[in-house]
Amino acid sequence: MIKAGLSALLLAPMITSTAAAQSFIGDGISTAVEAVQQGLDLIWPDELTLTDVNARVGFGYGTTPDYIGSNDYRLRLIPLIDIRYKNIWRLNGSVLTLSAYRSGNFEAGPLLNYRPGRSEDRNPVLAGLGSTGSVFQVGAFARYKTGSALASVDYRYGLSENIRSSVRLTVGHGIFKRGNFYAMLGARAKWLSKTTMQTAFGITETQAENSVLGLPAFEAGSGFSDVAVNLVGAYRINDKTRLLTLVSYGHLLSSAKHSPLVVNNVGSASQFVAGAGLVFSF
Repeated sequence: MIKAGLSALLLAPMITSTAAAQSFIGDGISTAVEAVQQGLDLIWPDELTLTDVNARVGFGYGTTPDYIGSNDYRLRLIPLIDIRYKNIWRLNGSVLTLSAYRSGNFEAGPLLNYRPGRSEDRNPVLAGLGSTGSVFQVGAFARYKTGSALASVDYRYGLSENIRSSVRLTVGHGIFKRGNFYAMLGARAKWLSKTTMQTAFGITETQAENSVLGLPAFEAGSGFSDVAVNLVGAYRINDKTRLLTLVSYGHLLSSAKHSPLVVNNVGSASQFVAGAGLVFSF
């Protein structure tokens, strides 16, 4: 049986998918979206029957920063795709996973992800720095989930000389339930290798010479690039409809925080996402 969901988001990028869409919204928002999808797994668990192919499909309209570390925001149209085959394959956002090992509440397996690039035309701060290309990432994930909590870790390795290793750690727990209203609080931390951090936040000597704003050269190092807290709420209108809300605050760390793309009021170490949407399943 195939089920589809349509999400009409009213304000912010709460759920997203498809590689094409992610090329517009960027990796920073895709990680926030992953946290929301994990929140949905707790708030609205397994209403897609996992005996066959199932899907939730929809669109959102939301506010996102121009790039990771930007203090400029804009509205964008964002689609949603969550496709599952039984409890084995899942395309969740841009991440395709295979649950190769399952034992009780634990599952693990390989993953394939599409990481969007960054266009220098996206914001005046990036002018002259050149664009970074999109890349596929391969890796593995491990996830433990109960009825009210989850913890996951995944490793991704970019198939490009400019994007290499990254690790994402996520935890979430249901914090409130009364009547038809549910809420989940989640936290995420992301670690980047030196090469990946340099691509996202560093500036080479050549880029510094070409920078329209005259940004200085900056050599980034490996480390945790950011942490974020996500509050997801859902109101059950009926069996097939949910009113969904999201408030997310992220903060850049280490080299990301000290990058010329962020400091001196060029950008901001604080990153916000907030919004609401209507989710249908049928």
